[in-house]
Amino acid sequence: MTPVIDAEYKPSLGLRDLYYALVTQDDASAYACGTPKYLAPAMKLTTKPKSNQESLYADDGAYESVSSEGETEGELEITEIPLVTLAELTGTVYDAATGSLLDNGGTPPYIALGYRAKKSNGKYKYYWYFRVRCQKPEEEKESDSDTPKPKTGKIKVTALKTIYKWVMGAVTDGVKRRVVDEDVPGTTVLANWFTAVQVPTIGSPGALSLTPVPADNAVSVVVSSNLTLTFSNAMNGNILNGIALIKASDDSPVAAAITINAARTVVTIDPTASLTAATEFYISVVNATDIYGQVLANTVVSFTTA
Repeated sequence: MTPVIDAEYKPSLGLRDLYYALVTQDDASAYACGTPKYLAPAMKLTTKPKSNQESLYADDGAYESVSSEGETEGELEITEIPLVTLAELTGTVYDAATGSLLDNGGTPPYIALGYRAKKSNGKYKYYWYFRVRCQKPEEEKESDSDTPKPKTGKIKVTALKTIYKWVMGAVTDGVKRRVVDEDVPGTTVLANWFTAVQVPTIGSPGALSLTPVPADNAVSVVVSSNLTLTFSNAMNGNILNGIALIKASDDSPVAAAITINAARTVVTIDPTASLTAATEFYISVVNATDIYGQVLANTVVSFTTA
């Protein structure tokens, strides 16, 4: 009987949307990244996992086969890369005042590397590698002639498993990459794939909720207090755009520094000056979406100062 070949068997024929994010934490306690940034137009990516396999012989025959996998080495071909991006990827210095890359050798940071590959049916596979280091790109220049010979950049990359160990059902281990196929039923995270690094998850993520400090309708709040919003899941890269501190009497915005922690779960609102005493304020939270695509209902947290 001839098997039915469904959409998941379709071959790849494209590569696009190359993004990277700086890894801000990867240790025994947590893994976290910054907001993804566009890297460069992608032309070709080749990856090759390093693996070894040995056979154990006993009783005059092959008794056991043992295998292990190390890093994944790859080569990324791009059209060109902006100097500021190149400096960030290679750990060199970018002087914004003069628009110059100052190559001091540098120590490349670890990044997460994401992209998507189109299949022959028009759907995509999506990828995030979680712990990648880039070498400086190979460069080739040639004098112009009557036959155009455009030159591209090639960057060698090395991907490792995370130090942080994820709980994946019965397995707890570091993870090298996550791959999602648009043709797999139940895939839900694709709309936000590049707004935040899509870390490993097993099964359905927990429901998205918000815990504010001060609590809604709190009174006698100290005028010099910082305000915090703690989300139950990591939030996507646009979360800060939808948060504002407002004076209730005239709906005027209050100047404040609004930041998020490395794990993207705690937003801190630090007013630039002490709040007015005995006054009602509110925090507006709109379009809050976590990295799994779950949207929190628009929320208003009211409080009154002492």
